[in-house]
Amino acid sequence: MVRGFYSAGTGLLTNSRKLDIAGDNMANTRTAGYKKNEAVSASFKDNLTVKIDKLSQEQKVQIGSMSGGQRIDSIFTDFEQGSLENTGSPFNLAIGGEGFFSIQEADNVVRYTRNGELGLDQNGFITNLKGGRLMGQNGPINTAGKPFEVSSDGGVYVDGNLVDKLAIYNPADTSTMVKYGEGMFVDTGTGAQKPFAGTIQQGYIEMSNVNMVDQMMGMMTSQRSFQSCSQILKMIDATLEKAVQVGRMG
Repeated sequence: MVRGFYSAGTGLLTNSRKLDIAGDNMANTRTAGYKKNEAVSASFKDNLTVKIDKLSQEQKVQIGSMSGGQRIDSIFTDFEQGSLENTGSPFNLAIGGEGFFSIQEADNVVRYTRNGELGLDQNGFITNLKGGRLMGQNGPINTAGKPFEVSSDGGVYVDGNLVDKLAIYNPADTSTMVKYGEGMFVDTGTGAQKPFAGTIQQGYIEMSNVNMVDQMMGMMTSQRSFQSCSQILKMIDATLEKAVQVGRMG
């Protein structure tokens, strides 16, 4: 009985976490460059149950197995490309294919993003909306405050002259890319990269790769499972309470 209580409890926690993940994804449906999270659940390792006759360890009889319930095995980020939306703004860039924009943030650490919503700061540097500087192969890109054009291969031009080329970070293994917050990522791996084979599109923004219908269906499934586990816990609790009452009467 208590084992069932534990199994239902782990199911409750697992589905609660799935609901949190789906809610976070849905909240970022319109966030440029957002990459959805997915939860992978698994069962705890089954344990054998045995009957011990006469308290002798040598007279164990296997009578089945017991599941320890469900748990979140891992949470991974889905890097599938989102749709590209034409904004017509020269301050919007999108990557077609794999890779990330490199941004030097306020702490001077370079982090990575798919969000290409940009602007110019008072010193003429191209920045993201948080003030982080867009990195080129020669450092932060400065246009001296002038309008700029970006070619499909990442070249940044001012008055027709090449100023720099975007430092597109293209990790060999995206599984090592971890969300840092506000659309930024850090690479926890070796830093190994592969050649950038995509294109840069100026005047476009990559939208979130969240599918609202899929998230709502997943949320409904998790909600039903959560409610079922909750009802099971209540039933077990009521049964245990009756067992205690019977024991007192005896």
